[in-house]
Amino acid sequence: MNKPAGITSAEVVRLFKKKMNPTKIGHAGTLDPDATGLLPLALGEATKAIPYLLKSKKKYEATFLYGLKTATDDATGKTLKASSYVPKKSDILEALKYYSEVIFQIPPKVSAVKVKGKRAYERFKANENFQLTARYINVYKLSLRSYIEGGETLIHFECGKGGYVRSIARDIGDYLGCFGYVQNLNRIEYGPFRAQEANDLSNLLGLSTENLKSNIKAIEIGIPGLKIFECHLDDLKDLENGRPIKCPSTLDFCEGEELIAKCKGRLVGVLFREGVFLKVKRKFNTEN
Repeated sequence: MNKPAGITSAEVVRLFKKKMNPTKIGHAGTLDPDATGLLPLALGEATKAIPYLLKSKKKYEATFLYGLKTATDDATGKTLKASSYVPKKSDILEALKYYSEVIFQIPPKVSAVKVKGKRAYERFKANENFQLTARYINVYKLSLRSYIEGGETLIHFECGKGGYVRSIARDIGDYLGCFGYVQNLNRIEYGPFRAQEANDLSNLLGLSTENLKSNIKAIEIGIPGLKIFECHLDDLKDLENGRPIKCPSTLDFCEGEELIAKCKGRLVGVLFREGVFLKVKRKFNTEN
């Protein structure tokens, strides 16, 4: 679904839980309240696929403004520092190149990162004094979409797990000596999901339960990048009970590699190879 501004990801989950009453529900990749765009929701057994989806590449488009450093690294935070310097387009291009590939990044203080068992944004709201540690993230693409005189830029950002767009804006502003923050942020892709193919939150909540169910996608779509193995009915019982099965000699499959097991179109689980056996890594109860 496409999340609008002004609502948290957790509130979206609560709305769908109230409407559909699933056995379990969760989401992949928290979006800030002011952020918009793609938010994949997982229902029932699909919540087991979230750890796989979290490894996927994410794509964002964001407007960066310069001249201010804020406490939240976005437009909602208190101003900490100010600068009259306006970066040139060539300056910004140089900074974008510098922060491409693998970088060391400190998450924003209003992020969902846990600090001693408590979310960073909770500690920030409570005015607690705390520090976040830097960590490596993969930046697959960081490019300039447009530049307006005065320093406003539209940035395209592709990253792996743990990447924060607000941190990029902050770090680029610090690198250029003019400070920077995110004015608005939109997630356009998450693994196999695309924002242009998603439904708006208001549209989905306005549907009947039956029509809403027609928008649900197969669980294995949320487990991208794995091969699919069609197992025999004879193997199904063993896999359902967590027992290993013999690895077919025709299966081109490396030691330790994971794959999706299906039987007559039904998702059974995620398996991995160990010697001559395929063992169950994660079971999915999709019989009903």
